[in-house]
Amino acid sequence: MPVSVPQILMNIEQCLLEKYNNRSLGVITVGESVARSGKEHLWDECPARSPDTIVIHYTSAVNVLPGDPYNFERIVQIFCEYQVSSHYLITREGAVIQLVPEEHAAWHSGGSIMPAPDNRRRVNDFSVGIELVGGEQDRFDDAQYESLQELIDTVELGRGGACKLVGHEDVAGERAVKIGLRTIPKYDPGPQFDWHRIRQPRFGYHIC
Repeated sequence: MPVSVPQILMNIEQCLLEKYNNRSLGVITVGESVARSGKEHLWDECPARSPDTIVIHYTSAVNVLPGDPYNFERIVQIFCEYQVSSHYLITREGAVIQLVPEEHAAWHSGGSIMPAPDNRRRVNDFSVGIELVGGEQDRFDDAQYESLQELIDTVELGRGGACKLVGHEDVAGERAVKIGLRTIPKYDPGPQFDWHRIRQPRFGYHIC
């Protein structure tokens, strides 16, 4: 059983994607937005979960709010509308917001398979999802890289061991489509994400 992230190590704000969350998203609360999806929360309860993988994504509201694509409230509404989620979101300013408790499986990878030779499927079941606010053509800010590194270190410390580090594109890309796990490939965190800014090796294990 993984240990909860020791939030004393870094400043992590909570905004859980559950119907009991009264945080305002403007004209609606998070809880109301989740309830509209017909769910109590946007995660699967997995009491025996022991995540050993971290999946990095990007997200924005550019398709529905092109004038303000990094708007946190609108991004959360999109998550609720499409019934997707991640454990953490890192804003452009580097703020870290927890959306799903780590002991539960967030809905961030969909039909997915780990790179060979691992080849495990259903990556949500054994991973922690981290969303960086940004898009395919956006360069990520220094504050985001700094917070991402600190969050990865904190997650690893919380679980007491190493994690594999992959991008969404690595587990839900063309290969996942080719073997019938999904119909549309994912390409995030994309070409603008600099993997060299992260200490842990892509695909490999970083030993704590």
